[in-house]
Amino acid sequence: MKKCKKFVKTRLIVLFAAGVVSLTGCGRTGDDSEQADTAVQYKISEAEPKGMEVQTDMDTDQTKDDAQEQNEGTDSIMRAYSDSEKERMAELNQNYQNETAKPKKMIQEVDSAESVVEGTLCYIRSTGEYYLPERELTDEELLEIIDCNSRIAVNSQGWTQEKIDEAERRDRALLEEKVKAAGGISEDEAIEIARKAMEADIGEKAEELEVRIYPDLAANGWKLRLYDITDWDEYKDKGNIAYSVQFGNKEEVVDPEEFFDYNCMVNAVDGSICGAYSLSGDVGLYWDYDDFVWYEH
Repeated sequence: MKKCKKFVKTRLIVLFAAGVVSLTGCGRTGDDSEQADTAVQYKISEAEPKGMEVQTDMDTDQTKDDAQEQNEGTDSIMRAYSDSEKERMAELNQNYQNETAKPKKMIQEVDSAESVVEGTLCYIRSTGEYYLPERELTDEELLEIIDCNSRIAVNSQGWTQEKIDEAERRDRALLEEKVKAAGGISEDEAIEIARKAMEADIGEKAEELEVRIYPDLAANGWKLRLYDITDWDEYKDKGNIAYSVQFGNKEEVVDPEEFFDYNCMVNAVDGSICGAYSLSGDVGLYWDYDDFVWYEH
C-alpha cells in the first residue's frame, strides 16, 4: 500500500502555518493558561511570540521550588526533577528547539491519577501534571515531556489560524523591507539558484523533484518562506535573511522508500547558498538527525 509522504519542516513555525500542530492532548482545550505554567516544572515564555516560534527555557531554582510546593501543598504525585535530569533537560530542550532531537513517540496520556501505571512516565489530563517514575528519566522520556509542553504552550496561547496568518504576514513584511533595502534577490531568483545547487548535489535525481509551494504561502501571495537566520546555529554565519527553497517528489503519492526531499537555504541579499540538505527514504514522522544528508557549498 502506497502512502503520501510529506516532508515535515524543521521549525515549529512551519507546523503552525501548515495547520498540522495538534492542540489536543498534553493540555485541554479551553483556558489552559494556568496548566501551562504548572504542568511541567520548567517555564514556558508567554511573551508575544516572535517569528511564531514557541520558546521554552529551564528555570532550575524555580523548578525545584514549584515542585516542592506542589508535593507539600496538594495530593500531587509529581516529584522534583533530579539535578542530572535538569541538566539533561536543558540541553535536550535546546536540541529540540534546534530540531536536532525529537522523541520517538508522543508521551502516554491518562485521564486521572488512578490510571497511572507505576514506573511509566505519563501526562495526567485531569490535573495537568506528569507522573515521573522514581528513577532517573531517560533522554527519550525527557524529550517526550519537552514535546508535550511545546504543545501545551501552543494551546495556552490561544492561537487561531487568523492570529498565525497575521503574525506571519507581519514578520514577513519586516524581512521583505530589509531585503528590498539591501537590493536583495526575488523568490524566483532564489528558486533558480537552489535548483542549480540541487542539480550539482544530487545529479539526475533532481529531475524527479519539483519546488514545493504550500497553500498557506500561496494564500499570502508567496512562494517561499523567508527567515531571519541569525539565531540558527547551522546558518548563523551565512547572513541575516534567507529563503528556504524546498523540492520534493512530483507525485502526490509515493512509496515511502521513494520519498525524497531537498532543501536549500539561499541568502536573500547576495544569493549565496547558506546550507543545503536532503532527507530520503522511509524516515517516518520523528526522524533522526543522522537521517539528513548535508551538502557543502
